Amino acid sequence: MSLFSRLVVGLVVISCPVGHAQPWSIAATNSAAARPVAPAQNLSPATAPAPTPYTPAPAVHAHAQQPVAAPSLASGPLPAGVLTFDAEQKEYQTKAGEVNCPFVFAVTNSSAEPVSITFIQTSCGCTTANLKLPLTLPPGGMAEIPVMMNVAGKSGVVIKTVTLHTDKGYKALIVKGTITEPPLDPNAMAMNRDRNQQLALADRQAVFKGDCARCHVEPLIGKMGHELYTAACGICHEAEHRASMVPDLHALKVTPNAEYWKFYIANGKPATLMPAFAQSQGGPLSDAQIASLVEYLVKEFPHSKTNAPTHAKAH
Repeated sequence: MSLFSRLVVGLVVISCPVGHAQPWSIAATNSAAARPVAPAQNLSPATAPAPTPYTPAPAVHAHAQQPVAAPSLASGPLPAGVLTFDAEQKEYQTKAGEVNCPFVFAVTNSSAEPVSITFIQTSCGCTTANLKLPLTLPPGGMAEIPVMMNVAGKSGVVIKTVTLHTDKGYKALIVKGTITEPPLDPNAMAMNRDRNQQLALADRQAVFKGDCARCHVEPLIGKMGHELYTAACGICHEAEHRASMVPDLHALKVTPNAEYWKFYIANGKPATLMPAFAQSQGGPLSDAQIASLVEYLVKEFPHSKTNAPTHAKAH
């Protein structure tokens, strides 16, 4: 090798010490393995320090969701004389077609210290309180608490609670909504009556099934005598819009006796709307109920002083 060549090699060795990477190299920018390494020392395995493991820094998410603070709930009831309400129960009766019951409670701080309402809790999601919280009332301060109850799909009377949580304790208020039933549609009623009659003609026992059971089975439970007649018989035979094929029991063409009443109550009458009421025939009445009904009918409805026709002659 020429003298010039040996000089060039020496310059390269001096400018590139072992263990140091160029600052522009891939190893220096992308790999942890390319970090500067201290010159090797002449240490025995027993005295050499253990290598320090590389621990990556924890990832930081700029849009991490922060936990939502739980509402501040009072630990005990509100002492008397702290807050005064215009009423602790509000009532509202809907108009036809209304689906919301509005209420407003007026509250006054009657104490000598500020009172903060921190949270309002309702007993059901259909009831809401529209008040920006927290709300601090100074001594003598007043506020209105609007409450709305949704009664869509409900009927009758609906009662809910609205509980105010404050830094002095909690207080439960009551809202009561009475739902006004929509007016009955005479045309719809007539259509339903005709439909039910057609169902009964096809199956006399249909009156004891499905939706019809609410009127023709449930009201009979536990009733005897006159009450049983009203619930089981009068609902059809005494109805204002009685079907023409349903006879008036006060004006029968025959003079009934106990045997007559018992036979038709228990077995019904084929090809008519009269169902069989006996439990043995798929009806809702026990033998004891039928006996009490027969006793009532014999006493209260016209009967003959002579021999009355049997069921075989009473068609």
